[in-house]
Amino acid sequence: MTLATTEPEQASPSRFWMRTGPVLAFLVVGLIIWASQAYFTRTFSIEESNRAKIRATLFAASIQSTLQRHAVVPLLLSRDPILVSALNSGSYNGANERLQSFQEELGSGPIFLLDAEGNVVASSDNRNNDEYGGDKSYYIAAIAGNGTAFSISEGDGNGFVFHYSRKLTVNDAFLGVIVVTVDLGMHEKGWRNANAKVVVSDSEGNILLASDPSWRGSNLSAILTPQPPASFLGRLLNSVRTAHSSEVTYTYFGKTPFLMSEVPIGFRSWRLVFFDTLEDVRTRVNAILSLIFMSLAMLLALGFYLLSRRARAENRRVRRESQELRLLNRRLSTEIAARKRVEKNLKEAEQSLEQASKLAALGQMSAAVSHELNQPLAAMKTYLAGARLLLKRSRTEEALSSFQRIDDLINRMGGITRQLKSYARKRDAELEVFDLRDSVREALSMMAPQLGKMTVALTTTLPSEPVEVRADPLRIEQIIVNLLRNALDVVRNVPDPAISILLVEGESIVLSIEDNGAGLDDPGKLFEPFYTTKKPGEGLGLGLAISAGFAGELGGRLVARNAPDGGAVFELILPRQAPSETKTEK
Repeated sequence: MTLATTEPEQASPSRFWMRTGPVLAFLVVGLIIWASQAYFTRTFSIEESNRAKIRATLFAASIQSTLQRHAVVPLLLSRDPILVSALNSGSYNGANERLQSFQEELGSGPIFLLDAEGNVVASSDNRNNDEYGGDKSYYIAAIAGNGTAFSISEGDGNGFVFHYSRKLTVNDAFLGVIVVTVDLGMHEKGWRNANAKVVVSDSEGNILLASDPSWRGSNLSAILTPQPPASFLGRLLNSVRTAHSSEVTYTYFGKTPFLMSEVPIGFRSWRLVFFDTLEDVRTRVNAILSLIFMSLAMLLALGFYLLSRRARAENRRVRRESQELRLLNRRLSTEIAARKRVEKNLKEAEQSLEQASKLAALGQMSAAVSHELNQPLAAMKTYLAGARLLLKRSRTEEALSSFQRIDDLINRMGGITRQLKSYARKRDAELEVFDLRDSVREALSMMAPQLGKMTVALTTTLPSEPVEVRADPLRIEQIIVNLLRNALDVVRNVPDPAISILLVEGESIVLSIEDNGAGLDDPGKLFEPFYTTKKPGEGLGLGLAISAGFAGELGGRLVARNAPDGGAVFELILPRQAPSETKTEK
């Protein structure tokens, strides 16, 4: 029953894809080919436009070089002694040979010499001097200025003739005019031989040079067809041109699109326009489209092959499904049973870990209570012994004073136990503003019995003005007592034991306790719980850890370092109480 129900559900999607797959595939192929054609046409057009820009720049540079090379010739010839002598003497036989040699060396057009009346008296070619007719604009341009003049005149047919001319003078006496014809026709021949469409126009768009002789003399706008043709390729190129007008410029001759590259020549606002054909673009696009089409065809064939294989594989998969489900059920039952056992063991382990954590916390709390109560108990023992002696001597009032001190110590022990409970539960302590000097004096009073048992040079430096802090007085006293007790322990075997207490008020309040003991081996570990350098039975390593915790809860910190002259320095750094807050507390 299960297999009969599964087969139609698995076969239905396959039959759907077998029916709709070919249609979707052909649509996707068509979309990919269309997008690829548009993309690669645009990309290759941009590349071809860049290459056309470079070719146009080279063409323009070649024309500019020719014009510049010929521009200096009239200046040289105007100073030639042979030509000047010929104009003075009227004998021009040597002048013809001289001009012919200059033309051969320069590769220019005809060079001819005019007298003061504008008659051609010598030339570099074999034509008669009477054949140099025309409007002689070069003569008028030369005598109008003092330098080399450039002129354009109508030539034979539809072309133009370009001249450089300059007048010859001797001692400010006008003798004649030298004219050099600039042969730019060789550039037109080179364009035609390279099958390149090139025109050179002036600032008004009039064509002066062209690869097609029929274009000379007309306007540039007259030979272009700006509107795109109605063909698909034309519309595609027009859309690309519109979207990327800053990258590619298209124009048309009839219905044929061309890439137009326009560059300045750098001479009299002349511009060179190069029209590059799109045959290379079409060839490259067609090659890539053919490759894409072949690749897509192969992918489609592979897709149909995989679909057929999948259809055959589905039947085999359905037959294996029931067996795999049975195996999966057995494996799942085994995993569920194993998971239940693991969860049971984990729960037992969590209970054991919780109990161990409670015992560890209880042990640490007991050790902390024992450590903090040792000092008051020692002081009580001392005061109790003193009271016993005072009673024996009938000094009752002094004995009552000792009992009062014992009562104060009992109250202090109660406060310590409450503070340790608060520390263990991480509750905020009740803070108040008090004078830190009183805490130092109270701690010294509590340590008086220990200080009296040994000879220690104790130096206490306290400010004359109150040093007010916002903290818990009991915790501050505990910190000071712990630091003093550690200092006494380390100077016990020193020949000249000394302890100094220094209280300084600045941006922060710093209470320093320095000894002249052996110093610290590893200051970074001093504030870790149960770390101690004392012998077994002399300390638990909790005093500094508890003190550092108290300092952190009060917004300060406890640091340790070695003194430069030996010994150790412990500094309790607390934030300074603001004057406004002090006034409010009072």
